[in-house]
Formats: sequence, C-alpha cells, structure tokens
Amino acid sequence: MDSNRFKIVGLGEILWDIYEDEKFLGGAPANFAFHCQQLGDTGIIASRVGNDELGQELLDSLNNRELSIDFIQKDFDYPTGTVKVMLDDQSKPHFECTTNVAFDYLQMNDQLRHLAKNADAVLFGTLSQRNKVSRETIQTFLKISVHSFKIYDINLRGWDENIEKIVLKSLVLADAIKLNDEELNILRNAWQRELEDTSFLQYLIMKYSLKFAALTLGENGCILVGPDRVVQQKGIKIKPKDTTGCGDAFAAALIHQYLREKPLDEIASFSNLLGAYIALFVGATPDYTQSDLARLKKEYLG
Repeated sequence: MDSNRFKIVGLGEILWDIYEDEKFLGGAPANFAFHCQQLGDTGIIASRVGNDELGQELLDSLNNRELSIDFIQKDFDYPTGTVKVMLDDQSKPHFECTTNVAFDYLQMNDQLRHLAKNADAVLFGTLSQRNKVSRETIQTFLKISVHSFKIYDINLRGWDENIEKIVLKSLVLADAIKLNDEELNILRNAWQRELEDTSFLQYLIMKYSLKFAALTLGENGCILVGPDRVVQQKGIKIKPKDTTGCGDAFAAALIHQYLREKPLDEIASFSNLLGAYIALFVGATPDYTQSDLARLKKEYLG
C-alpha cells in the first residue's frame, strides 16, 4: 500500500457482537474503521460506550489493536450496546440488537467538531440514528464535515415510516451509498418498484447527486454504478464461516481505493475480494497483514 494515509471516520455504533460463547468487536462504523486501519489508513471510531465492564473491554480491545479511543465517549446512564448474532446454515447472520444503549446518546462536542472538519472520509449508517440525540449529532457532524467524502452504508434493521425519514435525510447528506440486495428491494418497493437494480441505483445517483452507488450481492459479487459507468464484479468462490461484517470490510476497501482515485473496476475487484476474505473467519474484524492482502490479491486477482 502507498504511504499516503487518509483520516477515515466510522461514525455511529460500537458494540459487542455476541455469539454463543464468544464476543467480537461490532457495529458497522466501528468495523469499517478497523478495516480502514488494517488497509493502511488512519481509521477512527466516533461513538459512545457505557461506563461498565463491556465498555471498558471495548476500549481495551481497541487499544490492543492500536485504534484510537479519543473519540469514543463514556456514558454514565446507559449501557454499552450488544448484538446477539445467530448464524444460519449458510453462515448468514441474524441479529438481535439491544436498544436504549450508550451509542444512542452520542453527543456533539468540540472534539467531534474538530474531527468533522479534518476527516478525509466518513461512513455513517441508519441504526445509530434511531435515537433523536445520536441522530442530531450525526447529522450535525456530516454538515460540518464539508471537506470529507461521506458514504452512507444504509444497513437497514427493519422498515417503517420513521426509518424511511432517516434514510431520506441521510441520502441528502451523502456523497455515495452502499447497500445490499435486500436493502435495495426495500427501497425500490417503497419508491420506484418498476425499476431494475441498476436503473434504481442510477435513479438514486441522479436524485441525490451521488458520486457512486455500491450494491453488494454476497456470493454473487457486487455492482458499482457511477453517473456514467456500471461495473459488475463476479463473486469469489469460498466456503464462508461467518458473513458478519463482510459489507463493512467491502466499504473500507471501497473508500481506500476511491480516495486513491482508482478506476471503478479496480475498486470493485478489490472491495469484493476483501469482503469475501472476511467471511473465512468468525467475527467481523479478524486481524490480517499487508502481506496477507498481497497474497490474497495474487491468488484471486492475479
């Protein structure tokens, strides 16, 4: 990787993904920032944990992995968030997320204002905006962050009138979007049900003046759509252990390559590769090195 490091923020939830007998760092923005760091950029998590054992364990885990905790607030009223993860026969996760937890009360402060003005890119999602407090903080951060590239990882957990309002507001604040095929179907059925996949993404790009839209298709690869180009990437044949966090790794690779002005086909290829690689492990944030990535690229991309 090149020596030019970008400052990339995962803004929103940090929590523990809890499997039957083990727990892993979780929350899409936190996973994303971790992978940005692994790829050679400066990944920064902006979130909030409880003043409890799980919160301290999260901070210790981040310290051990050399990720900054400077922008993770401590909440003395609400607990650290957790998600119960259940894997089906295809290693696809199903989630039960706790509510009214610390990340729902992320507060705007001088530290976050400074970070917003100095970030090169920011990823944000829908889940962390479910509470009015965190939603206002996130949207203020994005408005302040005038020089950063803002990608909206839609990451839906359900659909109703309130979620739709959050999605619509978020699209206005975004420079690009990332979603999976299930999420695309939800949005399309709500807004433009007659359009096929690529046409619907082009509709979103035009309506919200987006730089690109990324559609992940799991084992079938991905589609990247720009204002004047469509790139489709085939899936990589692997035997997954756990697909939790594959989309977060995909998003990190996507931004890593986009900030370096790589062409869409190269971005799609590498993002698809890293997303598939993460599925070989249990948990969303396995450790890997630059040499692991070089070997992976050689094996699958030539």
